Amino acid sequence: MLWQRLKALFIYLWNFRYLPLKYRWPLIKFRRRLLPTRTGLGLRNALRHARSLKHPPEPRPYLFVLRLLWPFPAWRFPAVLPPPPRVIMADPESVRCRVRDLMYLRSMPLWRARDTPQRAFYRLYEALCAADGRMITYETEYFWRQSSPRWAAADIPDPECDDPEQYAVMASLAEVLVESFVWRLELGLRRNDKPIMDRAVDPPPVAPEMYPTWTAKVPPLKEKLVMHPEEDEYFDSPLHRRNIYMSTGWFYTV
Repeated sequence: MLWQRLKALFIYLWNFRYLPLKYRWPLIKFRRRLLPTRTGLGLRNALRHARSLKHPPEPRPYLFVLRLLWPFPAWRFPAVLPPPPRVIMADPESVRCRVRDLMYLRSMPLWRARDTPQRAFYRLYEALCAADGRMITYETEYFWRQSSPRWAAADIPDPECDDPEQYAVMASLAEVLVESFVWRLELGLRRNDKPIMDRAVDPPPVAPEMYPTWTAKVPPLKEKLVMHPEEDEYFDSPLHRRNIYMSTGWFYTV
């Protein structure tokens, strides 16, 4: 095969294999300085991870990375309102199968730069409706680590749902998220800190986390909504106050 032979020849020349080892390594280091393989955009890692995406699969990883660089029609990814709770509860696997892909996506600096609090909140809502504790934990930690002011929990936009169950679940979820952030702040953690803090130093003061204002207008459900029938213990939480039965322990991790 001519192409394979040309490829092997290119690799042979590119890695200076025709030179003694004592000359080869200095030339490789010089080449890396001229042509760095790592950039702040993380394009190489993005391309590698794009090959691993399964839901949906990316048949053209190069095009996926190019779309990350394409700023039109808007730089921020659009947020699409997910289905009502009972639709997701009827098919939780449609959400759970995306956990692995989200781990790859979060490792891409470009994808994180274009992500939005509303999108992360919707993903958290889907994880809650699917009763996927692992995804809830990952998404809560991801939201917590975004220290930009635009990621303030109080600024989560009003989804304005027509479905009363969906509106109640989303309002309760926003309040649970805030309460889990307050819990972390009381432990001395800060959103702009590294995962492990120096306990010998007092944490800096920080503004308190507040509920989004729109949650106050969302009433409790008239009929009980059991989101995870296998859970037999429920503690007081914004979900329970709106007649929604679902545990919230997955939100409280450090």
